[in-house]
Amino acid sequence: MIREKIASDVHSSNLAWNEREEKAIDRITALGMSDALGSALLRFKFANDRSAGKRALHLLANKAAQRLRVELSYAQKLATACIKEYLIDTCGTCNGTGYTIESGHSSKCSKCGGTGAKRYSDSERALAAGLPVESWSKHQKKFDGVMTCMMGSVADTNARARGLLA
Repeated sequence: MIREKIASDVHSSNLAWNEREEKAIDRITALGMSDALGSALLRFKFANDRSAGKRALHLLANKAAQRLRVELSYAQKLATACIKEYLIDTCGTCNGTGYTIESGHSSKCSKCGGTGAKRYSDSERALAAGLPVESWSKHQKKFDGVMTCMMGSVADTNARARGLLA
């Protein structure tokens, strides 16, 4: 819910403040007071803000390089694959609903198992990161670390924004 509001708020021309009700300016301020990486990711995904996407990649790659003690160029590859998964997270077969309709009958989506989430294969992840498919298993643990770092920032940002708006 807050994500959808923020997506429209960043494009709003009415940023007037009102003490009696929550307005766009309140949500934008809350976003600005939260985690920089999470804020950039939310703006990139839900407001189609390309500059926020570049900032998110930069922040995530630097954070990953420090935490994983790897070179920045390698961290950028892993961060790129993680951000792609974050952006494209719904199953293409059922469009995120978890169900498909065939011949007038609704059934659980066989591609995502009814979750509505896109499942990425190791080869898709390797290609997104620009790494050799055959050696992806060597990179999986570090990829998981970058993904955990990224999703933690998103969760922190959502929680912080909700807390500030409560």
